[in-house]
Amino acid sequence: MTRDSDWQRHEAEARIQEVLDAAKARGTQRLIDTDGSFDVTFVPGKKTLEELFSRPGPIPDDDDPNP
Repeated sequence: MTRDSDWQRHEAEARIQEVLDAAKARGTQRLIDTDGSFDVTFVPGKKTLEELFSRPGPIPDDDDPNP
């Protein structure tokens, strides 16, 4: 069974922009190869103020925008 986030390698190579956009918008995308898989994950560089203040409680040190 494959998930919506699974791509065959040949399909992912032909549609790389869609793979990257999906990783950014919906989370990790898995590229299935003949002997394994690749996980493509987007890691944001910075969090928006909305993201920082959307959680209750103090901002953890690792989320501090001004270390």
